[in-house]
Parts: sequence; structure tokens; C-alpha cells
Amino acid sequence: MILDRRTLLKLTAASGAALAMGGAPRAFSAASSDTLRIGLSTYPAHLKPWVNVGYAGQLVSSLINRFLMAYTPDGKLVGELAESFERDGDRSWIVKLKDAKFSNGQPVTSADVEWNIEKIKAEGSGASTRDSMLDVEKVDIVDERTFKLMTKLPNAALPALFANPFLQIIAKGSTDTQDHGIGAGPFTLTNAEKGVGFDFEASPHYFKSGLPTFKKARVTAYADENLRVAAITAGDVDVIDYVPWSAMDQLEKDANVKLETVATGAFMFLSFNGAGVFKDARLRRAVALAIRREEIVNGVFFGRGAVLGGVPRSQTTPYYNAELANGQTYDPDKAKALIKEAGAEGVTVNLLSTAQYGMHRDTAVIVQGHLAEVGINVTLTMPDWSTRVTMGNRGQGDFAVQGLGLETFDPDAASSLIDPTLSPTFFRSRNFEVPGLTELLAKGRAEFDLEKRKAIYAQVDKLVIEYTPFCGLSYRATGFAHLNQVKDFHMLPDQISPFSGRLFDELSIS
Repeated sequence: MILDRRTLLKLTAASGAALAMGGAPRAFSAASSDTLRIGLSTYPAHLKPWVNVGYAGQLVSSLINRFLMAYTPDGKLVGELAESFERDGDRSWIVKLKDAKFSNGQPVTSADVEWNIEKIKAEGSGASTRDSMLDVEKVDIVDERTFKLMTKLPNAALPALFANPFLQIIAKGSTDTQDHGIGAGPFTLTNAEKGVGFDFEASPHYFKSGLPTFKKARVTAYADENLRVAAITAGDVDVIDYVPWSAMDQLEKDANVKLETVATGAFMFLSFNGAGVFKDARLRRAVALAIRREEIVNGVFFGRGAVLGGVPRSQTTPYYNAELANGQTYDPDKAKALIKEAGAEGVTVNLLSTAQYGMHRDTAVIVQGHLAEVGINVTLTMPDWSTRVTMGNRGQGDFAVQGLGLETFDPDAASSLIDPTLSPTFFRSRNFEVPGLTELLAKGRAEFDLEKRKAIYAQVDKLVIEYTPFCGLSYRATGFAHLNQVKDFHMLPDQISPFSGRLFDELSIS
């Protein structure tokens, strides 16, 4: 059975009916040049620094915070609060800070950075970069704006780590008085109404001259995607995040709105539990060869995405290899041969997903249908999202549908998704090893020579194709929409595109 968008819409027709309501004519609200109005996909659970609170939470955080390093729209890693970030031997980096201030007017200093690093490394910090930051053995302060980072082992990935969108630099001790601390971003938070939105005022101390161009910013949460689309088409907001794929065609045709998309944003993939039949690499490889990925792109994401047939690598980096990027290509005959070789013909496996989010649910349905065609029977377990995460952390299910992204373009960033020997978590494979993979990843992290590093990660990607600890399915397009009057809108490329809110400090209204 070939599943396309029309087939899936018959299964989930309710969402289409709801969207149609958003197209009714409404009075158009004139945009103000003084206030940036943002329609947000959900109200963040919190704004605590260093913790991964999701794309919406990071967008809000980026209005009040800045980072040592950052990516440009063309994917180049550059200094943000850091004036320079230079290697000093194999285990040392010298960092010089720009003349920047926090929103309370005090300077950003080496002591502030040291404090942030120590807070992240602390036991129980909950910081998403804690495991990586533990490699920083010592911060040696040279002067107020210069410090050395000493690492336990050579670490070529360290500069990119400081561009991670959940590694903001805040003023030392500022979390003692407010959870989100004091940042060095373009705005300061003046009011928060739980479940509704946030109000901000421009920081007079922002280090980028002439920015922000707005005196204020207002963020309103529209958890209902149809209301969020209706808000931008009515002119009630200037920009919205997380444009639903089902609404992209509609917004492209709206004369008052500009749709901004990147096809290769976050992505869907499968992880495997080696405690059962997927201990056998042949069966994992058979799954990867049995899936027609373009049907996921078309059926789940309305054609707004791209096929993912290997380890996610950005085409803006030297680590992208077109052949390896498509190593998990549809080949049902080879899949059947591998299943037969493994003695697993007619095997029944359980696929863990969730019914709460359509992209997870519909992806699971497509995978189930495709595997039936090669002789693998799939039962679906699709509880609510919270239960699904709990079950995944417990190691339940033979394999699972996943949807994630990457925070940086360093090739080491994918390690957390492809290495099943890392600590068990719901979003990666477990209970088996890929011969030589962990050692290669460590070797790549410690290698500074670009050509040698490229060769190492090519070997990594070949191992992933052969042993399938990660089964890529599809990229899903990242979408933002803004009124035509909004100028200087830029998006970050590829997998980091969901974090494009980091560039909102440059926006203006004509």
C-alpha cells in the first residue's frame, strides 16, 4: 500500500477541518515600528538557563540572552560574546571577550563565563550540555576579558559547543534572584503571564550597535496551530514560529505574508532496542532498507521536508557526503534477503510512538505498512507523549519513532543519537554495540586536522549505514512566517534552522 498525503488525511481529517476555520476574512491590524509582536507555538515550561526547554522556549530565551559563539545564516561559526576563540596546544583554548554588557549594565567578564561553566558542570544541574562540558577541566582567568579553557582531552568540538542554543552566558550569581538570570541579549523581560505570553523592553546595553530596532517585544502563545496561522494572516502578530506544514501552501499564497522555510530542519528517525530481535544488525539494516522515505515526506509533512537516508550532516559543512547521506536507500529485495538470513521471517515487533503528535503517529503508521511488505509484523504502542518518554527511558518497545534536531554543525553533535553505548535514554538505541564506533567518535573529537577529521567521520557514517544504530527517515521543513513589513529576516541553515529566533535581534519593520 502506498501512503501519500491524501491517504493520511483521510485518517486524520480533523486537522484539515480546523485549519479551514483560520481562513475567514478578518480586520488587518497595522504593524507597529516600536513593538515586535511574536506568535509562539507554545508557552515554555520555564526559562531556566542551560536546560533544553524546546524550540519555543529557546526562542524566548534568545531575546534576553547571548552566547560565546554563534552561527551565521550561511552556517559559519563565529564569535558572538567572544571576540576570538583560538586553540593553544592540544588541550587549551584562549578566549577573548568583546566589550559587552549584561542588561543591567555590568560588563561580561571572564569570571561570569567561569561561573556559568561551573554551574553547568554541577551534579544535578539539568544542563543539556553538562556531559560535554565535563571535558573542561579548568578555566584559567588571565584578565577581565581573557581566559583559558583547559580540557581533559583534545577536543576539536569545543568552539561549536559554545554556540549551543542552550548554553547562554548570564551574569554571575544572577539566578539567585530570578530563575532566568540576567542575560546579555537585546531585550529584558518585564512581564510574564503564565500560559499567555511575555513582555520585553529593549536593553540599552546591547553590544550590537543600533540593535534592536524595536523598543519593545511582545510574545503571545498560540498552542493551537490554526489560531497561530490565523494570527499572522490577520496581522495580529508580526512573526510566528513553527508554521504547520499543512498551512504552508496557504501562507505562500497570502499577499500580506512571507513564508520562510528550510527543508532540512529537524528530522524523524528510528532507534532500536537490542534487548530483543534487533540485537541482530541484519534485522536493523533490513528495516532501513524497507522504508520508502519520500512517502513520509509527502504523507506526513505535506511534501515540506526531505529524505534522510543516513547520519544528518549539513551540506554547508565539509562533512557532508552525498553518497553516505543516502546509504539507507529503499531496497526491499535486499531487506527480505537479510530477514531470511537472520531467520526472522514473519517476526513480530513492537514500535513505540505517540498518538499525541500527528507527525509521530503518522510516521509510525507508514513504517508499519512498509515493514509488513517485507515480512516484519509491527504492533503499535502509541500513548500520550509523557508516557511514551517514560516507556522509552525504561527500555520498552523493540524500536521507536523519534523526532529531534541538532544544536550545532560540528560532526560530533550527532554522537548522542548514533552511539548506543551512551547512557540509556528514550531518544537513542540501546543494548548493543557497533564495533569500533565509540572509538572512532572519540578519535574524531580529538582530531584537529580537517582532512583527517573528514575521513574519520566518513568511517563513522559507513558504520552507521552497515550496523544501523540510527535509521534516518525524513527531514521536516522548518517554517517561520512574517508580515511583509518585517525586514532583515534571516534563517539559520539546515538542522539548526529551528533556532533562527536567535537572529530576531536584527529584525525591523519598514
